[in-house]
Amino acid sequence: MQNISPRNVSTRTLERFLVVIGATVCLIVSTCIWLVFSKQQVMWPLPDLYLLEMLAASALATFDILSNGLRQFSLRGILIWTAVGVLLAFVVMGAWSIGFLFAPVAGLFAIAAILSDRRQGRNLVVHLGVGSVAALAQVALMLAVIRFL
Repeated sequence: MQNISPRNVSTRTLERFLVVIGATVCLIVSTCIWLVFSKQQVMWPLPDLYLLEMLAASALATFDILSNGLRQFSLRGILIWTAVGVLLAFVVMGAWSIGFLFAPVAGLFAIAAILSDRRQGRNLVVHLGVGSVAALAQVALMLAVIRFL
């Protein structure tokens, strides 16, 4: 009888696939929302700024996972968790309007971030804390902007 050792299967390809799909979904959702609402809210730039922020967050998450192999990149793992926090805060705060449309994007990025942390042996609790701080900062920013505009 042979002893078969378990294979160490890398999830890097899956992580890359998930973030590319997430960024594509974010781009499609943002574009569709902008096309629908831009003619109705010409005077108020806040929804457009939120959509740009969601696109920027997804771009940072995608960059983080795609550049995971670069040794000189020092923020590995932090950018994607920041993006997950920002997206989740937007999903919760915009739950009665367009927030839930970004829930699949946040889910895809969260799965990719967890897989990346497990593959590289990073501390998941620290990165969950980073995501929580980013979510709180996003909520504070949204409330401040809504109050002053």
